Formats: sequence, C-alpha cells, structure tokens
Amino acid sequence: MKSIAIAIAACLVGSAALAGPSMSTKWTNTTLPLDRCKSRAEGALRDAKFSGIKVLNYSVFAERGAYSAMVRCATDKQMVFFVVAGPQVERASRYLDSIADGY
Repeated sequence: MKSIAIAIAACLVGSAALAGPSMSTKWTNTTLPLDRCKSRAEGALRDAKFSGIKVLNYSVFAERGAYSAMVRCATDKQMVFFVVAGPQVERASRYLDSIADGY
C-alpha cells in the first residue's frame, strides 16, 4: 500500500514538473519616457524583494528564489508589461501584484 502511494505521488510530481512554470502577467498604460520607466521598474522589483536585477534596452529582469520577473517598458506603445514566472501560480500572482502596485 505504501509503495502505491509513493508511486502515485511520484507521478503527480512528475506531471506538475512537465507542465512547466506558472506565469502571471499584467499591463498598464504609461506616458513616461523609457529611462524613467526602467528606473521605476528597477525600484518596484527591488521593493518586491527581487534581486540580481538586470537592466537591458527595454526590459528589467530580476529573480526571487525560484521566481523570475520582467518589466518591459514599451513606451513607444505607451505600455508597461509585467510578468512573473515560477512554480506556484498563487505566489507568482502575489509577486506580480506587488511589482505592479509598486511601479
């Protein structure tokens, strides 16, 4: 009986791993210039306890444990796009809200 329970648990864990990470997204409008958008994104990620922040041409990336976040400044489209990916959708959504609210 115990070996059956272990086999079922292994299958469930394997299935979840094959499904890949959970992802949560959000966007908002902006009239900020690109440099100011990236600066605010960097601050929002830092305030949400993300680290390893990397600022690129249009995006700011960071990590928090098993979670990765990106803020994309599409200022030419007057839009900011937020995304967080990781193993649990509920936590990814909480982190996303924290970043977007802090932006």
